[in-house]
Amino acid sequence: MKKRRCIVLSSLTLLLLTACINKEKLKLSMPTAYNFKIEYLNAINRARSNNQTCGSKGYFKATEPLVWNDKLYNAAYEHSYDMAISNMFSHKGSGQISDKTGFIKKSASSGKDRIERYGYSWRIYAENIGAGSNITTAEKAVQGLLNSAGHCANIMNPKLKEVGMAMVKNSNSKYIYYWTQNFGTPLN
Repeated sequence: MKKRRCIVLSSLTLLLLTACINKEKLKLSMPTAYNFKIEYLNAINRARSNNQTCGSKGYFKATEPLVWNDKLYNAAYEHSYDMAISNMFSHKGSGQISDKTGFIKKSASSGKDRIERYGYSWRIYAENIGAGSNITTAEKAVQGLLNSAGHCANIMNPKLKEVGMAMVKNSNSKYIYYWTQNFGTPLN
């Protein structure tokens, strides 16, 4: 039997997560927050149900709703948590212990690294991030992302079929609210 080292991490917002390191795999206990998942999915699908003009990316017709995927959610949660704890805003992970995927690979993680680490086999994927002290709801987060051409195009892309979205709050960080959306179309 392999021995595991357990690490207890706590954020400044009193969110307690337990992670156990087992050489190549780091298991992270994610909050389930089912009601938030429904709120997040509904906000995204309301946007997709309307035609959108996505700045330099052009006009997008309304498209079919996305389906929730917990693997994409877990990767989104990890990245939102990492940004909030590391007090940074980037698609690239911090490479610190709060960037679980990056910590394991010993370098900052990418969106691709994170979704693959949580077992998502993808044909295509995309990641949106948002942050701000006034972005307190999924509706506000989605609306803010729709105001950015690239993020809007990801939300409206009819080739993307699944989504996971997460928010982490840290009142002691620059932006306070950190949002990540991971989109994907499964390989099979």
